[in-house]
Amino acid sequence: MLRPTRTAGGIAALALALIVVALLLKNPAAALAAGSLAIFLLWRGLRFKTDLSAIAASLTVNREVDRTILRQGTAATVRVRVDLTALPGMDIMVRDIPPAVAIGDAPASPPAETAIYAIRLMAPGKTSFGGVVIEAADALFTASLTCRSPGGPEIQVFPSGVAGDGRGIGAGGGDAEVDRRTAITGQSILGFRPYQSGDDPGLIDWKVTARRGTLYVRQMTGLEGGAPLITVDLPPRAADPEIFARFSMAVSGAVEGAITSRDGCSLLVVAGPEIIRFFPRTMDLREAIAALGGLAPIEPRNHLYRAPGPAILAARARVPRQGKGAYPERLGVVLSAFAGASRSPFAASVREALTRAEALEVRIYSLLPPGDKSHLVQVIHQAKAQGMRVVMHAPAGAPLLPDVDALEVL
Repeated sequence: MLRPTRTAGGIAALALALIVVALLLKNPAAALAAGSLAIFLLWRGLRFKTDLSAIAASLTVNREVDRTILRQGTAATVRVRVDLTALPGMDIMVRDIPPAVAIGDAPASPPAETAIYAIRLMAPGKTSFGGVVIEAADALFTASLTCRSPGGPEIQVFPSGVAGDGRGIGAGGGDAEVDRRTAITGQSILGFRPYQSGDDPGLIDWKVTARRGTLYVRQMTGLEGGAPLITVDLPPRAADPEIFARFSMAVSGAVEGAITSRDGCSLLVVAGPEIIRFFPRTMDLREAIAALGGLAPIEPRNHLYRAPGPAILAARARVPRQGKGAYPERLGVVLSAFAGASRSPFAASVREALTRAEALEVRIYSLLPPGDKSHLVQVIHQAKAQGMRVVMHAPAGAPLLPDVDALEVL
């Protein structure tokens, strides 16, 4: 966006004053002078935009990252040099755009100079840089132009604790940290949650506590827990990128914790009433990472429009109606007819997935955005029908859906 400097603002104010004088005194000379100043500003603005476009066309970016395969949360050093054709009378500064899932800002630097900065990748999957920003200024105007040409290396980020070759903790001689006491007992970190009265103080994770400003404890998983079914409810396209990055990080951590605990897990990804991916009882961390790395917000192609499903309708039809008369009896008949005639392909697919997973617990990860949540209601009901425990992982303040056994804050 083109922004005037103080000099341009002064010229515009002078032109406005001359227009007022021309109108009050009916002075043609003042009107001519005001028009000349306005035309001059317009010409300089168009010339500035043309010069900026020419500078962008001459842009070349040379970007280097010390590591292109690294673990989630690990810092990486970036060196970037931007070369372009600068025009006389125009001051140019350039700034790199880090990946969307990165923490850290790039400094502004002159062209043809190497800028060095550090970033920390906080979400797994493949990611790349967003381009560069050109900040230009002359005596009359300033502007910032974003050049979205990514360029530079693509970075592969693995969940925390996974070696770069994808073999997992203990698979090689990498720099992954291994808690040997945990490895012996068959337990690993499943996730983190806020500290509650009565929790073991030894489970407090001080790094997470320091980062979030309140006490957090580690949730452990062991051999006796069985392989859970992790259900990921993809949000619509309107989801905030930063929130979705944290959401992806929580899901990846849960999958990693289940697999590295030697229990494994089943993975079910849904977008509304549609199953996107399903992996029954996988122990392949590379496969799970690849499946999670390509996930993104997606707008559901259809909705259930608050349909609870045939099983719930049948259960409601069997509930005795209060009061006597024709209306309660007719309502029961209508519900029974709908329950018998209604068919839900989504509920049937979920039931088949739950049967193949053979899990004792279903962990649902969802941002619970406003709108229809009938697909989650059907997932929960199918899980409870098979005797599974349901744990919902959602943002703070999210409503508790029916039949959920526990709600964990993301």
